[in-house]
Amino acid sequence: MATKKYVKDYRLENTTGKNGRTVTKPVYAGAYYVYEKTPEEVRHARLMVTIFGAAAVLSLIAGLAVYGRDGFTSQYYTLFPFALCAFPLLYLGFAVYAFYVNKDKITREKKEKMIDRLEKSGLIASIFSAMNLIGLLIAAILKIAGVETRPMLVNDIIFIAVSSLLFIVSVLIFGLRKSLRMVPLIQETAADQAAPGTVVTP
Repeated sequence: MATKKYVKDYRLENTTGKNGRTVTKPVYAGAYYVYEKTPEEVRHARLMVTIFGAAAVLSLIAGLAVYGRDGFTSQYYTLFPFALCAFPLLYLGFAVYAFYVNKDKITREKKEKMIDRLEKSGLIASIFSAMNLIGLLIAAILKIAGVETRPMLVNDIIFIAVSSLLFIVSVLIFGLRKSLRMVPLIQETAADQAAPGTVVTP
């Protein structure tokens, strides 16, 4: 059943069932969408989104695994933005799944769930990971200034590395939205399909 947002994309159609009763069911009457790019470009972009998404998830897991309380990067303003990336990455997972299962003519609802999820998840993950890098920069400045007395540990180096990787792949994911852009499918009318010189009666 369509949600309230997409209810105008459907019309009610009456059909006669096997028992002779009239059955009313919703029929999609809105626009269908297709990819703007070629199938080869779409497959490549979809693969890149999958790879970058997997790299982002692995970066998040690795960062949380090595995060500790003894190193100079162990600050609330580095951990919180980093951990918050889990939510847009989960949202991205739904988008990636939809890109693989929806391959035919795509309704407006499916299009928005695919493209909008990709765009929003990439943007939000980029913002959170950028905030994390800013926090790491502040922590480094405090360390250099001598305000932060905790030592630099191997965990700190790993955390900085995976934080940087998470930011890079998040930006790349956001950038791939253009390669997976969809446009309305222009469907031929009866007049378009008729042979030259043929008169089509409405």
